[in-house]
Amino acid sequence: MTAAQFAIRAPKAEERGAILSVLRDAFGQEDEARMVETLWRASAADPELVAVEDGEIIGYCAFSPATADPPLKGRLLGLAPVGVKTAHQNRGVGAALVEQGLKDCRTRGASLVVVLGHADYYPRFGFAPASKKNVAWADGDAGDAFQLIDIAGVADGARCRISYHPAFSEG
Repeated sequence: MTAAQFAIRAPKAEERGAILSVLRDAFGQEDEARMVETLWRASAADPELVAVEDGEIIGYCAFSPATADPPLKGRLLGLAPVGVKTAHQNRGVGAALVEQGLKDCRTRGASLVVVLGHADYYPRFGFAPASKKNVAWADGDAGDAFQLIDIAGVADGARCRISYHPAFSEG
């Protein structure tokens, strides 16, 4: 038996309902779906990607603007959410979404990408604890779960606090 294949691409506007369904299934709650709806209303999910298998949306990830205090140069992005339908988890779908998303971020000139996620999962993509660069999450101490990829070296020598898009507190 061979593993089914899936494709990673940008979502279409008419797929938003399916994306929200993926997020509800993946997280077992409404919070992430509401947050993404808020990002969409603000036109702040960019880049965003879906995983599609046999015409069905099975995964989703988004990046949105982040801010630093004091400001850092360039485009700062936060990765979240990343969700995969439970029936399709542990097949590399989430990893493929993150990898392609990070490629898109680099292509679009991102200087830095942050993620608040599992400290053992995200380093495989190049993330490292933000604290190693004196960068902290503005909403509290997340320890090594708050991670970054400093694409352009903008956090070298910086001491700052980074905030996700307001949708993360409004959603």
